[in-house]
Formats: sequence, structure tokens, C-alpha cells
Amino acid sequence: LTPEDAQIRGGMIKGSHASRSGGRGLLCAGVILTAFVAPCGGFGAVRGAHNLCASRGSVTQRGHARAILVPSPFSFPQYAARYGDADVDFSTTLINFGLGLKSTGSVSIEAPVEIVWNLVTDYERHPEFIPNILASKVERVGNQVVLNQRGLLSNKLKLRCDMRLEVTERRLVELKLQRISGHGFMDFRARYQFNALPDGNCRLAYEVQAMPCPIFPMPLVANKVRKEVPRMLSALRAKAIERCRPATE
Repeated sequence: LTPEDAQIRGGMIKGSHASRSGGRGLLCAGVILTAFVAPCGGFGAVRGAHNLCASRGSVTQRGHARAILVPSPFSFPQYAARYGDADVDFSTTLINFGLGLKSTGSVSIEAPVEIVWNLVTDYERHPEFIPNILASKVERVGNQVVLNQRGLLSNKLKLRCDMRLEVTERRLVELKLQRISGHGFMDFRARYQFNALPDGNCRLAYEVQAMPCPIFPMPLVANKVRKEVPRMLSALRAKAIERCRPATE
């Protein structure tokens, strides 16, 4: 064994020990982070967890400092609520490490698909039958539809959001809304799906993915969405049945 070989082998052994030591540090940090996050809905409830450093010590320190825990009621797989005589299925989960949320819901409506479609696309009358929509104006440029809406996030805190939304329509099948500009949300995408049932009625499904601006606390927004999605679907159902009655009586 030459002196050069001994020096190289010694360096490899030191590097191996350092790697194992760093691995133990990461493992300890992972255990600590899991202990904080697990009771609150998993790693999806941590903001900035993907920015944790890989060095020993800094992982534990930053993980403890940057973990923002979101209570578990804001993240659940499936839930069914009854609003009046409507059964609404919906779910809300946090995404993007707690920076955004995704909510889905659906309801059966005792009305034909065409009536439900005409109701949802009656954009300027949304404030009349969709809760917490304060104003809704439509711009039409050729075949493009742009929706300007103002919504209420919190009456107590006087929090409102204004957005310009690009509308994409597939008549009687699907309606998509995507944020163009505005304040309140950095990203907002929503989709309605209209499914004709064998009995001639409609199953309306709704999905929204949103990332609120930092000035709006995520727990506030998530709780609002969790309440408003089933309320909105129930309100649309009630209005569609009301519009359907004159045609059937």
C-alpha cells in the first residue's frame, strides 16, 4: 500500500462516515417534521417543506421554523352534506405544500341538462342565486367570453376579491373558468361538468383549484371554500328546479 493509496482510502472512509452522519441528521429531521405534520393532515399541510436544506442541523432548524400547520378540518377526502332537500357530495384538500387548495363537489338536479346549462351560463344574474357573488359582468370579444366577478370572502373582515376570468364553453358538456387578472387569488381555475342522467335529469359536478394571495390566510380561504361549494351547488339546484317548473306544469 503506497502512501498515495493510503491517503485516497482514508479520504473515502472519512467521506463515508460523513455521509452516514448526514443521513442520520436527515432521518432525525424527517422524524421531527413528521411528528409536527402528521396530526394536521400530512405533508400537504406544510408550506415550504421542499425548501429544506440537506445539511445536518439546518434541516431540523428550518423544518421547525417553516412548518406552517393547517388544522385537519381543512383537508378531508370526502364529505356529504344536506342542504334543504339536496344531498351534496364534496371534498376539499390542500395542494402545493399547503399553498393552494382543490375542492370538488356534485349534486343531482331534477331538471334537464339544458336548463342547468342555461342557468350556470346566465353570468350576469349570478349574484341573484349564487351566494357571495356580489357582482358579475360579461365582456364578449368575438367568440371569447370574459367574466368580471367580485366575490365576498369574509363579511366580518371585509375581504373581497375581484377577478377577470376567461370562459371556455362546451355547450351542455363543460364550462371552464380561468383567472386572467385581479386580486385575491394568484391562481384560480374552475370547471363545471354537466352529465345527463337516464331519467332525464342532470348531475352537476364542480371542481376548483385556487391559490390565494398571501394576504388571505389559507385557513380562512379553505374554510370558506369548504362551506361555499356545497352551498353554491345547492343554490344552483334550487334555482334550476324553480326555472323548470313553469315548463312542466
